[in-house]
Amino acid sequence: MATGIAAGSSPAYVRVMDKVALLCMVICVISIVCMTGLIFTGVVMRYFFEMGARYAEPMSIFFTVQLTMYGSAICYRAQAHLRIQLFVNMVPELYGRIAHYAVDALMFVIALLMIYYGYSLAETTWFQSYPEFDDIRVGVVYSAIPGGGAVLLLFVIEQVFFREELAELEDDEMHHALELAEKETEKRDLHT
Repeated sequence: MATGIAAGSSPAYVRVMDKVALLCMVICVISIVCMTGLIFTGVVMRYFFEMGARYAEPMSIFFTVQLTMYGSAICYRAQAHLRIQLFVNMVPELYGRIAHYAVDALMFVIALLMIYYGYSLAETTWFQSYPEFDDIRVGVVYSAIPGGGAVLLLFVIEQVFFREELAELEDDEMHHALELAEKETEKRDLHT
């Protein structure tokens, strides 16, 4: 499922979730860019200047946690998570729906566990600091776990209540993309 859905025809909740997904994607992109830069800096410092960049590893861990928690929520929304769709397609439609709702129920429980235990972990480690950084608390790093769980919970609610609308919007989006591709192909053929 595409994370961007046509704004005019979608329910308000779906439009809000589009914005939440976009924010999560921005967090993930920033995390990847920062991790890449930090790891590159650490390697350069170690091999060329023979001294380690002591801040590179803890900051990379910080960005890895952010990427994992918010990226997994986006993967669930885009239905890019690991699933065995082949078996769902082989069973009658009723059992397929039951399987979808079972997955949603499990993800709902996982999201609640992430919120509860992630909050507990963040609270427990809130006043611990990294040796390399006195200002960054370990609890701040782990606050991405309940944050990602909350976003995942919102996406589960979206799937449960707007599954049919999302499927229709995805089909409309796919048809629109195919039409654009056909027009682009026709233009290219005319120019050659």
